[in-house]
Amino acid sequence: MTIRSRFLCVAALLGIIAPTDAMAAGPVCDGIWHDAVRDRDVPVRIRMPDGDGRAPLILFSHGLGGSLDGGTLWAQAWANAGFIVIHLQHPGSDRSLLRSGDGLRMLRQMRSGGGIGDTFRAAMSPEQLDARVRDVKFVLDQIPTRRSEGACALTRIDLAHVGMSGHSFGAHTTQALAGQVFAKTGATTIEPRITASIAFSPSPPRGGSDAQAMVKVAKPFFSITGTADTTPALPDVTAADRERPFRAMPPGDKYLLVLKDATHADFSGNAGGFRQRGPSDHVAAAVIDTTIAFWRWTLSGDRAAKAALDDPKALAARLAVGDRLEHK
Repeated sequence: MTIRSRFLCVAALLGIIAPTDAMAAGPVCDGIWHDAVRDRDVPVRIRMPDGDGRAPLILFSHGLGGSLDGGTLWAQAWANAGFIVIHLQHPGSDRSLLRSGDGLRMLRQMRSGGGIGDTFRAAMSPEQLDARVRDVKFVLDQIPTRRSEGACALTRIDLAHVGMSGHSFGAHTTQALAGQVFAKTGATTIEPRITASIAFSPSPPRGGSDAQAMVKVAKPFFSITGTADTTPALPDVTAADRERPFRAMPPGDKYLLVLKDATHADFSGNAGGFRQRGPSDHVAAAVIDTTIAFWRWTLSGDRAAKAALDDPKALAARLAVGDRLEHK
């Protein structure tokens, strides 16, 4: 069974979406939005659902060395389910890192277990995280000032219901916008316009206690990881460490999905990435199913979707032996 077919069967079974409105999406539009304050270009890719009505917005932030292709698999499913998705590309921590000889050498070094070099280390700096956070805030500021981007009508965006998501460094970006407190400064960059968040491969706090770092994450938050979720870029971060943000967050509308044997690359949502293949059908279907339920509940007020997400009897339909879906 294909990913598409399995998604439709499971989604219909759980009542998350009706078979008649599944897999219908509108135009995809690329643009470059210029932040005059920072003299910085921010590439965006906009995915529209079918129709002309207003719809909630989901933002996606790629991982280190990524591009607008990051999150494609997830974003296609979310747009098909009725959400508008905007991918952001972050200059300084995007695919430009891989274009230089130094960047390619560092990539080969990481793949062989040699650790991270200066080029990649600099791209993971607090300054780059701050730039990413500002990119997201800039895009949210821009939406009300722009009527369209190509064939994509930005006037359809419902800014009262905004989701934030990202993979790896994009997950770190998502955590920062959700209210993570950083030990060195005691500061937070929380974005009040964001209603709910999904972090693929969350990052454990660096310095200070986990509880202090996560104490201000109050809105719904979904952490997604796997038992093989490690990366040479962060050799000291284990797969178990990816669960720490969820464990430390205050209770109330917090979820954790752990998929057995799923790797760091499985969650990028980019089948055209470093390894040139996507996640297994099971991983893809489990992620698509649970994230759509989460977005339908948090962004569309669908209580049936929340009930499906919370119902232990539904776990067999979405998870395999060794997978875990927790909430608190």
